[in-house]
Amino acid sequence: MVWKKSLHSWLHDSTTQPPKAHLEQLRLQLQEALEECEGPMCERLRWRIDAACTAQHLWLLRGEIFQLVARQFCQQEAARRVNALLPAFSGSLPERMLTRV
Repeated sequence: MVWKKSLHSWLHDSTTQPPKAHLEQLRLQLQEALEECEGPMCERLRWRIDAACTAQHLWLLRGEIFQLVARQFCQQEAARRVNALLPAFSGSLPERMLTRV
């Protein structure tokens, strides 16, 4: 039970929530990471990016972005795109969450 509270506070720390304008900027960058990707899984992920309400939720979608880009291009391109997102999230999330692929 204690771990649930800790996880909740880690994911929903109000001091790390970016302003709405910054959240839109993060969404745009995630959408750009999917550039030239097509198909129903990509459209579903684009919808999830648009529906995300926090920087944490957006950051957690990077694994799916990696998978889609790797399938349609290659793992090296997927890693490049996902790692390029890191600076955009710096300051929006706790440093412990920001890891490279």
